[in-house]
Amino acid sequence: MRQLLAAVFVFAAILLTIAITAFFLFIDTKPLSRFEYLNTMARLTAFRFTGLPQLDDAETKFLYNSSCTRKCHSRDVVERARHTSREWEDVVHRMRLVNGARLTDNEAVQITRYLQKNYLSNVPTILSNEANRFLKQYLWRSDFGESDLYIDVIYTPIEYFNLMGGISDAEKHNVQDYTVFLVYLNTHQDRLPQVLMERLAVLKDNDGRNYESADWKVSYESGDYHHMEGVLRFKFIPEDFNRGNMKINKGFMELILKDLPGQKERLFRWDMPVPEFHGK
Repeated sequence: MRQLLAAVFVFAAILLTIAITAFFLFIDTKPLSRFEYLNTMARLTAFRFTGLPQLDDAETKFLYNSSCTRKCHSRDVVERARHTSREWEDVVHRMRLVNGARLTDNEAVQITRYLQKNYLSNVPTILSNEANRFLKQYLWRSDFGESDLYIDVIYTPIEYFNLMGGISDAEKHNVQDYTVFLVYLNTHQDRLPQVLMERLAVLKDNDGRNYESADWKVSYESGDYHHMEGVLRFKFIPEDFNRGNMKINKGFMELILKDLPGQKERLFRWDMPVPEFHGK
């Protein structure tokens, strides 16, 4: 019996020696050294099954690359397809349930956060280049992150829904009777503040009149409280800018968000009227 155990031990030692030798001779671990690679793999294995330790940025990127771009896709396929926060959640969810990606809940959450942080878009990525240019020029306004709070606002008259092919959404938000904005709040480090947007938002027309918000509805909030989307509406229609049978007058309107972290006011302005989109 002792001889058998000794033989098994020697055989296992030989296999381990061969595996270690092969690893150091043939496995490319760049840009990490082999010892760094082994340490990272040990930490990722612990994270896979326990959620600990907390991964740093380099380890999260390693997890993303080893799970997504080395096994399933090229980097271009993933990183050129920027999505909204909600879309990235759906992508990772689909990869697990439909495409069979072997990710634990801990890994899926970490990869989703990595994609949201590095490859985020606040508009769907199905639009043509011409439609995207129109959207960014006439409808989409951004604030670039005072105090790590990034704000994007999209004004959504009927032209927006014609552009996006979502007329049913125009009816749901009642754009005939309200001025409607899609608001995206993102932070990379801290949690988003619990804001009462309907109390912070004021709409101002070019005659200096102010309008308070009619309502604010959160449509999406990420589990880590880094991303939020919502619909902000005002009981105000810039009638002077409507086409119909009326004379088109030029003007502007401004959306003011008050008392958010950083600057006291965030101001977003749209020139009126918004032209019709004639592209594809």
